[in-house]
Amino acid sequence: MTDTTTNIALSEELEATVIASIEKESAELTRLCNLVSDAAKIEMVNGKLVSDSRLTSDELEILAMRIPGECLRIQTSINRYMANNVFRDLEIEAKVTQLTTALMGEKKGNADERKRRAELEVLKERTISLTNKTIIKGLQSCIDRADKVYEGVKKVMDFRARESWFDRKGPACPK
Repeated sequence: MTDTTTNIALSEELEATVIASIEKESAELTRLCNLVSDAAKIEMVNGKLVSDSRLTSDELEILAMRIPGECLRIQTSINRYMANNVFRDLEIEAKVTQLTTALMGEKKGNADERKRRAELEVLKERTISLTNKTIIKGLQSCIDRADKVYEGVKKVMDFRARESWFDRKGPACPK
């Protein structure tokens, strides 16, 4: 197997790992967001915009409680990845410094070349660190999406509450 083939295989494996990690960590949050998205129906009927929500007030309240809870759980995972990366990055920098210092006695190459050789020695650790940073970004984007869905749920709940108050109908929505 050539180096290029090995690098491509490793790259594909890392990509699959990142995607699988993000999907696993965010599965429940994605499911909750999809429930909201699937329940809202917007279409044109006879030239008029018609919308319909198939979620009751109780279901909206449950979603309004569950979405932030899931975001908090995912944020805990993000914090774990970040903590691991901080210490890994410090260790990498210390290793590069040690290796560069050890290579100073060699006659081969200038300072930049010695530093590049030292960097190659910690390539695996840097790759793991970069993988974790990519997972962090992916999970953060899931939280950002969920935050927008949560804001929408809250707006609908507030609208229904105001509507029932003005109509003097009692509870906000049929159960």
